[in-house]
Amino acid sequence: MAVIVGARYRTKTSSNYASVAAAEMAAESAVNLAIATALAATPEQAVNFPLRCRLPGGERATITVEEETGKIDLNTASVAALTRLFTALTGDQSKGTRIAAEIIEFRKPKTQAAQATPAAGPAEARFKTVMQLDQIDGVSPRLFRAALRHVTVRSGRPEPDIEAASPALLRLLNVQPKQTAGRRGLPVSGSMTIRADISAADGTRFIREALISLDGGNGRPFVIREWRRGDIDPRQERPQGAARACLRLGDAPAS
Repeated sequence: MAVIVGARYRTKTSSNYASVAAAEMAAESAVNLAIATALAATPEQAVNFPLRCRLPGGERATITVEEETGKIDLNTASVAALTRLFTALTGDQSKGTRIAAEIIEFRKPKTQAAQATPAAGPAEARFKTVMQLDQIDGVSPRLFRAALRHVTVRSGRPEPDIEAASPALLRLLNVQPKQTAGRRGLPVSGSMTIRADISAADGTRFIREALISLDGGNGRPFVIREWRRGDIDPRQERPQGAARACLRLGDAPAS
């Protein structure tokens, strides 16, 4: 009996691992599809996001594009912007203020001598990636995961561009979106995060994110800066059945 139960458990575990791996590959394929769309689409064939469609394996996908200009830049955001974000995430004004001050302190140049030497040029940004946010005192693992989707190091703005901000960030900041704001197309330049939310037929769900920069330089049309595993937004519903396929061979651009 123990052997039978153990075999069944191992079979179920292996099946779960296989389902997650398949959903992860589907999510990465959806991200690559969005990148290809950004590079190949013409104004007449513009694709609006979020895009809800069905992948060849039957998985339901919701693909969204989040422009980095619509996020809080850890290197350049004002104290007020940082305080608003972390107060909203923690629900505590004093804690939000304290974390904002820690971020401001962290991003200061390492040595004051660098500021005193004009020939040294502009100070190098301390935050190279949003993953460094976990080095800030007071940012717990849970808060880190909650903030990750709303921060960037590639905006260069003191305040986020509200028109480019995601609905999730607008809810956090208690900002009402414009009534005329509709589905946005892909930006033609700059940096953006492509988020693929995959739901398989067996109930497996996986979210994959990629930070990419268009016009990557050195003749490259784009550069993938980071791959991340995304968290599920509790206010976002599971992707539902899609009427159209994500990829139709007749529409595929020539290689």
